Amino acid sequence: MKKTFVTAVLTFFFSTIQLFSQSQNLTHNISVDSNYIKNIVTYLSDDYLEGRGCGTKGGMIAGTMIATQFKHNNMIPFYHRTFTQSFKKDTIIGRNIIGVVRAKYYSEKYLIISAHYDHLGILEGKIYNGADDNASGVAAMLALSKYFSQLRNEGKGLTVNLIFAAFDGKEYNMAGSENFINNLPVSKRNIICDINIDQIGSIFAPPSKDTNYILVLGTKSYPRLKSTIEAANNKMKYPLEINYDFYGSKVFAELFYKISDQNSFVSVGIPSLFFTSGIHMHTYKPTDDYYFINFPVLFNRTVLIKNIVEIIASSF
Repeated sequence: MKKTFVTAVLTFFFSTIQLFSQSQNLTHNISVDSNYIKNIVTYLSDDYLEGRGCGTKGGMIAGTMIATQFKHNNMIPFYHRTFTQSFKKDTIIGRNIIGVVRAKYYSEKYLIISAHYDHLGILEGKIYNGADDNASGVAAMLALSKYFSQLRNEGKGLTVNLIFAAFDGKEYNMAGSENFINNLPVSKRNIICDINIDQIGSIFAPPSKDTNYILVLGTKSYPRLKSTIEAANNKMKYPLEINYDFYGSKVFAELFYKISDQNSFVSVGIPSLFFTSGIHMHTYKPTDDYYFINFPVLFNRTVLIKNIVEIIASSF
């Protein structure tokens, strides 16, 4: 969707600053912010960002925005004084944006919530805005970073550290997440789990008639996480229909599980859950724009992931 650059930037940053200021006063009512999710999706899928191709101007603007949100949330950089981890893939320079919400007390354990922010950019003169793939996942990840930061600021933090990872270069054979894993400043043994969010904003591909659904892959290799997901869903006001085998095709589920950033974690033995709403008619098309996002269901899926994070963390 076309907007001017000034309109897009000012609308987003004034709204998020206002939301952040309001959230500082919500000392007794901290919750996932649905308006914030919508603001993130619409900003990242604006035409000005030109599809957020890895190494492009639009990609750099997106990465800078994510780092700014981490800073506003009082998160600490994962790499000493910077949220940014640059990497090179062929001739392309990509940037991962990684922030940490520290545990309430000292802990060597980490749980990762990840989402890639790059998309296809401009192909044959057409902008691929990637609202669902994966502005929706980044919006969920950032909303959770805001929520858990507020909890910790109020003295209600979790007992493990939370790493929030916005990966670049997923469309370059998962170059960003691979670089992240290969250059970890902490021990892999201290990473409990990765929760990867990739394309969770649509309702076009439900496993049945219920549009309040989510596809979750990874429990076959880590079956104990399935009971965690079910417990988290039981806490929901509106429980989701959860599909674990990608529409009944276990073979395709295994293949699909390998084509997003969770594969970088699994390849080194780190458990990873993959959350998605499935492939649909707008996937990898110029029509993947924000007006196709179902924001109430996206919000509900984000709350489910919040519950899962809290239950996993409570066992350490």
